[in-house]
Amino acid sequence: MEFNRGDWIWELMLTRRPSDTRFSKSSTPGGESPLARDDDNTLVTHAVLFDGTKTALVILGTGVALGAAAMKAAPHVKSGLISLKSKLRHQAEGTADAETPVRLTVVAEAEPEQTDPPRLRAV
Repeated sequence: MEFNRGDWIWELMLTRRPSDTRFSKSSTPGGESPLARDDDNTLVTHAVLFDGTKTALVILGTGVALGAAAMKAAPHVKSGLISLKSKLRHQAEGTADAETPVRLTVVAEAEPEQTDPPRLRAV
């Protein structure tokens, strides 16, 4: 992918460089040079440049395909989540009933029955 803007040509590229290196800073703000340097700022090698157009198209196509698949699967996923939520709620209610102690309510307190005291009779 290449396009011309003013006096400059812009091109999308993939780069390959050794993993223990970094790119040199460019004199252009925000830019980097294809020179690969190590932590001591010693020049190690040049980065290898590859055309990035195919990679960009593959990434774009993959994103579109994943988006379409997500849109198609969304109703099924939503239905499954609702079903799972319902099952979990039902299961939680069942365990809550078994674990919750039953309260006993006192309706009326009965006084102990008292017998009449013995009566004295004159003899």
